[in-house]
Amino acid sequence: MIHFASGLLSIALLKYLAPIFVYVILSLFFTILFAPVMRFFEKRRLPSVLGYILSLAIFAVVFGVIFGIVNLSAKEFLQNATLYKEKFIHLVNTLNTFLSGYDIKLDFSLLENIDLLGAVKGLLSKAGAVLKGFLIVFIGVSFLLFEQRYFYNKLSLLSPKANLNRFFSSTQKYFLIKTFTSFLTGLFVALMLLWFGVPYWAVLGILAFLFNFIPVVGSIIAAIPGILMALITYDLVTALYVTLFYIVINITISNVLEPKLMGDGLDLSPAVVFFSLVLWGWVFGAVGMFLAVPLTMTLKVALESDERTKKWALLLSNIKDTHG
Repeated sequence: MIHFASGLLSIALLKYLAPIFVYVILSLFFTILFAPVMRFFEKRRLPSVLGYILSLAIFAVVFGVIFGIVNLSAKEFLQNATLYKEKFIHLVNTLNTFLSGYDIKLDFSLLENIDLLGAVKGLLSKAGAVLKGFLIVFIGVSFLLFEQRYFYNKLSLLSPKANLNRFFSSTQKYFLIKTFTSFLTGLFVALMLLWFGVPYWAVLGILAFLFNFIPVVGSIIAAIPGILMALITYDLVTALYVTLFYIVINITISNVLEPKLMGDGLDLSPAVVFFSLVLWGWVFGAVGMFLAVPLTMTLKVALESDERTKKWALLLSNIKDTHG
């Protein structure tokens, strides 16, 4: 009961300190992701300083490209928002007329009153805050990458090295594989939308890439804008084809390729993954949803490090037979 109460208190404290901890968590996990990049340069016998600079440069360029594409697409969408809203209202009215023929009456007034211009302008107004947040994370990553070896030795004083090694290897494996499969998802989605001639295919591909990191519901959320854009731009048949391709891409990569690459390395129950999405999303917002799995892995390793809390770690694992 004491451990349970301590856990609840810790979660409440994390929720209260979320505005600060979000930057710390992002810096830590980006460091874990880019540490192998730095080691790759070191294995090629590049000077440590040069490998360090190249790793940070890759990090900055990747973010810059993503931010640039999203920003340009948002501005272009802003110019055509009125036209898209008119097409959307026409689509809603057509659907309403069709349903009326079957004596089905639905109120779509809320959909018709959606302020697309305001939403996109609000998105663009937050660009400065996003850049400010990235700058804080970039500085955090630069410090952590620079002293990663010393930082690991400091952490080993708090937890056994075996647990730390398992945590870092599991987290790096998860991030590297998830980044690879998310990249494939985003690439195939972008190419598919380009093939169908759907506008903003590049930013929709980036959206598929990013939301693929959110377990369970991420790929579903990422598909909605692409399907709606196909429906508004063309017709129902095109939208159905786009929906089918979204399903095929996500099933092939997320349900076939990804489990084969991941194996049993995560050792987390599917139910725990889902509820961790809810928990960490509540604590850290969108960042918590993206990092739900690695955060839960961190919690599991922490519980395993103490004999008194090992049984709680078993509740998070994917072990099906507790008698073996």
